[in-house]
Formats: sequence, structure tokens, C-alpha cells
Amino acid sequence: MISVDTAITIITEKVEQLPPRTVPFESSLGFCLAKDVQSDIDMPPFNRSAMDGYAVIAEDLANAPVELTVIENIAAGSIPTKKITHGYASKIMTGAAVPEGADTVVKFEETEDLAADNRVKILKSVKKGTNISKKGEDMQVGQIVLNKGMPIRPQEIGILATVGRSRVEIFRAPTVGIISTGDELAAVDVKPSPGQIRNSNSYSLAAQARRMKADVEILGSVKDTKKEISDGIRKGLQKDILILSGGVSMGEYDLVGDVMKDFHTEIYFEKVALRPGKPVIFGKKDTTFIFALPGNPVASFVTFELFIYPTIRKMMGFTTLHRPTVKALLETEILVKRRRREYRPALLRLQNNHWSVSPVEWHGSADLLATTRANCLLVIREDAEKLAQGQFVDVIILD
Repeated sequence: MISVDTAITIITEKVEQLPPRTVPFESSLGFCLAKDVQSDIDMPPFNRSAMDGYAVIAEDLANAPVELTVIENIAAGSIPTKKITHGYASKIMTGAAVPEGADTVVKFEETEDLAADNRVKILKSVKKGTNISKKGEDMQVGQIVLNKGMPIRPQEIGILATVGRSRVEIFRAPTVGIISTGDELAAVDVKPSPGQIRNSNSYSLAAQARRMKADVEILGSVKDTKKEISDGIRKGLQKDILILSGGVSMGEYDLVGDVMKDFHTEIYFEKVALRPGKPVIFGKKDTTFIFALPGNPVASFVTFELFIYPTIRKMMGFTTLHRPTVKALLETEILVKRRRREYRPALLRLQNNHWSVSPVEWHGSADLLATTRANCLLVIREDAEKLAQGQFVDVIILD
């Protein structure tokens, strides 16, 4: 049995990013850039007014208040036709090109429109360059504006549009196949008979993977027989990642590990010192990474977050592989039962400028309902005997 940290290290060493693909930029949200992006324009493309106001020469305002003659009205998108000289101004809108000769824009709030004879009174002097965005101050032609490895968020979509990148290279998301094992499993739309439970794991695991942009296919559930498990694995080997839940403990019908070995899967680890989720198998057959997770739903949920989440992130080219961890003040004492790293569903709150966390009530690794009241996993390290109220603890943020 290996530690959680060792298991994560093995995974991140074995897994490599997937090849890039080119997609329309509108479809790249949530993915990772596979290539630097350069600007094909200066931005702003001209000296641009940052305010609605008047384009003037700052020197003319030294003895403000002063009156100037307005020679032009410049709207955004139009080209100035008149040069500003001493004693003159142009009315200008935000985003419009600053006319030749002007070196300052005075906002409307600091002026008084005299109406007669196209005159304006400037009420106060303004420093040269005020309210003008200089050509190229945001970005310049040839400048790398987005770097390989960056996550694509709405603001990156906006930059791609700004520099005319209608198609962009991203690292593709993995294909993921999901199989649940167990004679006890019933379909979602069937009322379980005595001894049965509905197959929830396939759908919660699929949702976890889909939230990461993975291309997911639920391959169904299989009975606890070597033949059905073998048929399911054979089907799943067409995917980049195959996830199985159930059948990995020490019982008579826990056959997944044996079947993986029958396929000559290279097994990297079989047990991890954590709770919930000790019986976790990670291996590789041909080009497919296989994760066999415990059948209890919370154990399945937690082991996905710990092990499959960073796998998908690395395949997609991200450099940050794990969910964020913060320090939080524990609101209640916790006694530690087992010397394994524990990940307990908990509720994280921001109170008085610091994080506070308390475990939610739960009844073990089969109690999936408890996780609906949680937004994080409280980490109880393997060397702890108890956690005292008021001490700082590590918390993995889920939402």
C-alpha cells in the first residue's frame, strides 16, 4: 500500500499531454492553448480617447478657466478631419481617434458648453496626455499576447477575437469510458428490487469528467463475472482513459484486478493509504490508462478528484494539475480513527476575512447525499491523532 502523495507522483510521471488540435476559437473555452498567440495589430490601433470630452492642447489650459473654439465632433469609428491648433478643440467620444495636434482630452464634467459660436469653457488645467490611450500601449504587432499552456477563459476568448484568431490550437481533451460493475446494480429508471441499488456511479463519474471538458461515454454496467468485465474492458480500451467502479476489494466477486492482469495491463499501484478509497488500481494497457475505483459512491467521487482529475488536466496540457487547497480554521474537534489520509466532505465558509470549515454529517463512503451539503474536502493527514477546534487544516476546494 502506497501513500496518496506517492500515487499522485506516479500518475503525473506516467501521464503525458495529448496532441493538439485546431478548433474554432468560440469552441476553445475551458481548454488549454497549445501554441503561443501573437497579435496582428497594435491595440489601441491609434491614439484613442478614454473619455467623452474635448481633445485639446494641454498648454492652452495653463490659465484655466479658458474658452476654446470647437471645430469638429468626433464619434467613435469616425476619422478626425481637422488638426487641433492653439485656441481650438474637438468634441470627442470615448473610443474615438484623437485628432492630430491634440495631446489631452478633458472630460465633459470639467467643461461648460457655451453653445454660441461653437465655444467651450475648460474649467481647469489638465496634465498633458490625460485621458488618452496611446497607440500600441496594450499590445503591439508581433507581440505574444497569449502563451502556450494558458487556460482559455472568457477574457482569452476576447483576446483571440481582438487579434483575429478565428481558429486556435488547443490540447485536446481525453476520451473517457466509464463502466460500473456489480450484480446489485439496477438501471436509473428501474425501481430496485431487494438487494439492488441504482447505478449512480456511472453518472456522477461522467459528470465529474464532463465538467472538465472530457469526451465521455458511459459504457454500461457489467455483472461480477470475468467474461462480462473482460468484454467491458475490451470495449473501453478504445478510450484514452477507462474508469471502472466496483469489484476492486478483497471479496470473492471482486474480479476487476484479476481481469486487468489477464489483459497484461501494466499495474502501477493497487492500494492507496486513504479513506475513503483504499482499493484503487491504476494501470495502462496499450495506450489506455485504466483506473479501477471502489464501488462506494463517495469513495468513487473522492478518488476521481485525487487521481483522475490531475490525469485529465495533464493530458489537456495544463500546468496546474490539482484543485486549489486553502488553509481554514476548523470549527469542531475531530478524532482520528485510522492512520490513513482521510478526505472528509465539509462545508467551507469565508468569515471575518478568513476561511472556516466544518465537516458535514455523513455515514461513510456509501453516503453520497452528504456530499451535496459539502463544497470541499477536509484533509486529515495520516500522522494526526485528532484535530482541535480552531486549528488550521488543509481544505481542497471543489466548487
